[in-house]
Amino acid sequence: MRQRFVLSILMLGLGATLLAAAGLARGSSTARKGGILRFTLFAGIESIDPQRSYYSLEWQYEWLTARPLLNFAHERGAPGVRLVNDGARSYTVSRNGRTYTFHLRRGMRFSDGTRITAANYEHALLRALHPNVGSPLAPLLTDPGSANIVGAFAYRTGATQDVPGIRARGRYKLVVKLTERSPLLPTLLAVPPAGAVSTRLPFSPITSVGAEQLPAGGRYYVQEYVPDRAIKIRKNLYYRPLGAPPTPGVAAGFDYDIGVDQDRALQLVESGQADWAADGLKPDVWDRLFAQYGSTGRVRAFTSGIVDLLLLNDSTGPFANLDVRKAIEWGIDRSAFAAIRGPRGAAPQCSLLSPVVPGYRKCDVYPNTPDLLRARQLASGHTHDRMILRYVDSTLGRQAMQLVTSQLNAVGFDNIDARPWGGFGWQYYDIALGGWASGLPDPYFYLNAVYGWSGSTFQDPVALGLLRNAAKLTGAKRLAAYGKLDLRIQREWAPVAVVDRRNDREFFSARLDPKSIVQSSVYGLDLGRLALR
Repeated sequence: MRQRFVLSILMLGLGATLLAAAGLARGSSTARKGGILRFTLFAGIESIDPQRSYYSLEWQYEWLTARPLLNFAHERGAPGVRLVNDGARSYTVSRNGRTYTFHLRRGMRFSDGTRITAANYEHALLRALHPNVGSPLAPLLTDPGSANIVGAFAYRTGATQDVPGIRARGRYKLVVKLTERSPLLPTLLAVPPAGAVSTRLPFSPITSVGAEQLPAGGRYYVQEYVPDRAIKIRKNLYYRPLGAPPTPGVAAGFDYDIGVDQDRALQLVESGQADWAADGLKPDVWDRLFAQYGSTGRVRAFTSGIVDLLLLNDSTGPFANLDVRKAIEWGIDRSAFAAIRGPRGAAPQCSLLSPVVPGYRKCDVYPNTPDLLRARQLASGHTHDRMILRYVDSTLGRQAMQLVTSQLNAVGFDNIDARPWGGFGWQYYDIALGGWASGLPDPYFYLNAVYGWSGSTFQDPVALGLLRNAAKLTGAKRLAAYGKLDLRIQREWAPVAVVDRRNDREFFSARLDPKSIVQSSVYGLDLGRLALR
C-alpha cells in the first residue's frame, strides 16, 4: 500500500479511521551507471508542487530532487533515520531552544544554474505556510504540539503578510524562531517541502511543469510533468555535495508513465518494458511472483511503518470497561489478520511502533494467537452488550470485518452490529477497523498523533501527560521513553488493539541490478541507488 506522508489520516469514516506512511544498501560495484529507468503509475500523483506534495510516491523522487537544510541519511536500517546536514553546513540552537540559525553551504546551484541562497529556503517555508498553496507541512509548523514558528499561524490564516519567525540574514544565513522549544523542528526541515525553491515560484499551486520550468537543488529535478500522463526526471548537472553526504544518483533519470492499469503494469515489468510498478500490483499476483522469482531478487517484501488496528471507543459503551478492552487484546488472532493480506503482505504485532520507527521495542504484551480462556474471563458480564463495528466497504474491508466478527464471537460477544462507514464526519462506533502510517520517522507522529488527536476517545490524563513529557525529550532519552510508553499504554490502558504491520511488496524488471534494490526507512525504495545491470 502507498501511504500519504505527514500524518495522513484516512479515517475510515471518522472524518477519516486512522490510516493516516527496511533499509539502504551500498550500491553494487557491478551496477551500470546511466540509463533511463521506466516506471508505471496507475493512479498518478496528487501534486507536482514541491510544497504541496505528501504522497509517498512523490516524496520518493523528491528525496532526490529537494535540497533541504537537513536530510535523512541514505543508509541501511536505523542509520537511515539519522539527520545529516545537507544544504546547511552547520546550525546552532539558542540556549532556550527557540532560535535555530542555519549556516548554508556556498556554491550550491539549482538545475538551471542559479545560486541557492538563504532567500530560497525562506521562500520555500513561506510557500509552505501560505494559505493559497495548501501545503500539508503548514499545520506542523503552526502547531504548539509540534513546532510553532513565530507568526506562522497568523500568516497561514491570512491575518498577516509576514512571518517574523523566518528570516534570511544575508545570502548564507537563515534564522527560524519558535514560540516554544520543539525537538521536532529539525525533522520537519528535513522533509522535501522544506527544500530550497526558486523565488520565482508563485504563492499558488503548481499543477504542470513544462521543460525546465521547475528548477531543483538536489541530485535530480523534474524536467516535465503532464498531469495524468507522464513525469520526466533528469539529473541536475549543477549538483555538488560541497561537503554534505552525497545524494546517490546512479541512473540518468526516471520516466513515469501514468494511467497504466495494474494488469498491464505486471506485463510490462515482467517483459522488461517497464522496470517497476511504482504504485503496486494487485494482491492476487504475489503468490505466483514469490513462487516463481523468490524473495531476494526481482520480488521483494520490505517492512513498512503502516500498522493495522482496532480502535476501541473507551468513552462509552462496552469498551469503557478496561477488562473488555483487554478481552479484545487477548482474544483476537493477529496472525490471521496478517494472513488476509496474502504472502508476505503483513506480520503480526501488538505495538503501534514498527521496526522502521525509531524507539521500536518488540511487543510481547499480547499474543499473536488468541488466548480465549483469558479473553472470556475478562469479557465476563459483557458478552451480550451491543457493539457497533465500523469497517470500510471494500473487498478487503469486508473480509477484515468478517474475520473480526468471527473472533469476537469466539470470545463470546454475540450482539455485534457491523456497519460500513458512510459519508464524512464523525460516526459512532464501539470498535472500528483502521490503520495508521506516518512518513516522518519520529515516534511522536505515531503515539502522540494516534492517542492525542482531536477525535480520539482516549482521554486518560496520566497517559497523555506521559506522552507530552516524552515529546519534550531529545536523542536517546526520547526514543527510550517512547519505546517504553508504546508498550505501557497497550498494557495498562489498551485504547487500541494493534493487529499487524504491513509490508511493501515490490516487483522489478530483469534489467535492474538486484543489488541496487534497497529500501529507505523513511521514503521506501531509494530510487537514487537503482541501477541497470
